Formats: sequence, structure tokens, C-alpha cells
Amino acid sequence: MSAEEAHKTLKQELEETRKDLRRTADEIRVKLHLAGMDAKDAWDDLQPRLAEFERRFDAKADEVSEELKALGGDIKKRLQKIKAKLSE
Repeated sequence: MSAEEAHKTLKQELEETRKDLRRTADEIRVKLHLAGMDAKDAWDDLQPRLAEFERRFDAKADEVSEELKALGGDIKKRLQKIKAKLSE
């Protein structure tokens, strides 16, 4: 795989991660009004990281990196934990 192909693949993965993060975050926002304080606190802690991912993705759309991929993965795990708390 050439460097250009690897770059395109990573960029596609990050775009899918971005879409998934947005979708999951939107679901959580809808459920938060019924949530307990623990879930709300977790959401408040995650919001800045989600905003950072969006900002960095937009700023470096052509310069995607493994670091951004790792940040997206971390946010996804945290969103899933919050979503699980809301489903309890």
C-alpha cells in the first residue's frame, strides 16, 4: 500500500469515526434529560474532548494522523460507557 493510499484509508476511517461519534453523541443528548448525575458528569467531562476532536479534524482534514485516530477511539469508548449508563 502506498503512502497516499494509506493516507486516504486513514482519512476514511476518521470520517467514519467522526460520523459515529456525532450519531452517538446526538443519541446521548436526547436521553440526558432523564439521566442521573453520574451520566451527566461523565457527559460534561467528555464534551471538551469531543469538541477538540471536531476542531482538530476540521483544522487538519488533509493532515490526518494516528494521534487523531486514537483520540476518536478514546471518545468512542467514553460515549459507549455513557450510553450504557443511560440504558440502565
